[in-house]
Amino acid sequence: MSRTESFGSRIAECRQNRGMTQEDLAGRIGVTPQALSKWERNQSLPDISILSDLCFTLGVSADYLLGTEKPQITEDGNKEIQNEIWERLKNCLQPLEVIFGKDLLPVFTENEYVEKIVMQRKSLSTEGILMPLVRVRDEFRLEPNEFMILSYQRILYAEKLPNIDEKTCEYIAERLGEAVRGKYAQIINPDLVKCLTDNLRIKYPALVGETVPERISYGMLTDVMKRLMERGNSMIYLEKVIEILGNELEHSPKLSAKEMADKVSDKLNMEEDFSTVISKRK
Repeated sequence: MSRTESFGSRIAECRQNRGMTQEDLAGRIGVTPQALSKWERNQSLPDISILSDLCFTLGVSADYLLGTEKPQITEDGNKEIQNEIWERLKNCLQPLEVIFGKDLLPVFTENEYVEKIVMQRKSLSTEGILMPLVRVRDEFRLEPNEFMILSYQRILYAEKLPNIDEKTCEYIAERLGEAVRGKYAQIINPDLVKCLTDNLRIKYPALVGETVPERISYGMLTDVMKRLMERGNSMIYLEKVIEILGNELEHSPKLSAKEMADKVSDKLNMEEDFSTVISKRK
C-alpha cells in the first residue's frame, strides 16, 4: 500500500473508530461528504489548510495520517522517551564536534565561543567551504585540560592544553578552522553539497540546474569532490567542477566517480592556480 493509499484508509479507520459517518466528519470540518468520500477512496487529497482540523476532529497526529509517524520503540509507548531516543540516535554520528574535558567547561559556557566559531565559518566560506553546525559537549573520559575535534567520531585534531586563559576560546576556534580546512574531505556530505549547489543555483541557474541533481546526484558529486580534495584541489572550484562534469556527461553519461574526478582533475591542472603561483613566490 502506498503512502497516499494509506492516507485514505487511515481517515476511514479513524472516523469509524470514533463512531462517525462520512456526513458527521464532513460537517465538522466544513467539507462535503462527497469530498470526504474521495479522500477515503484515494481519489483526491484534502487541502493542507484542512489537515489541522481533520487531525483534531479524529484525535490523531498529522504524522499518523500521512504515514510518517515513527514506529514504537519502547515497551510502554511513551512518546517523550521515544522522541528522546530518536534524537540521541540522530546525534550518534555528527559531521563536526568539539569535545572537551571538565576544566575547559567555563570556556564554552559563554557566547564568546559562538562568536569565534562564526568568525572561522566566515573565513572558510571565502575558500568555498561550508562548515556544518558544530556540536559542542563535555566528555568525562578526556583529560581535564584536553579537547578533540571529531568528524563522525573520527579524531581530526586533539590537544592537551598546558594552561587555560582568556585566549583559550580563540585558540580552540582557530584549531577548529584549521581542522575543517585541512580535512574537509572527511567532513563533507551530500547535505552540505546540496546546500552549496542550491546557493550556486541562485547565481548560475542554467549551469547548476541542468547538472545537479538531474544528471549527477548529490551523493555522486560529494564522492567526486572528496576525491578531488584528497588530490589537493579546493572546494572553491565547485562551480568549475559542475561545469566540467556537465560537459563530460554530454559525451560519457555513465562515468564513475573516479573517472569523473580524473577528468576534472586533468582539466583543472591545465590551468595555473593562483594560490600555487603565490606560494611559489614566497
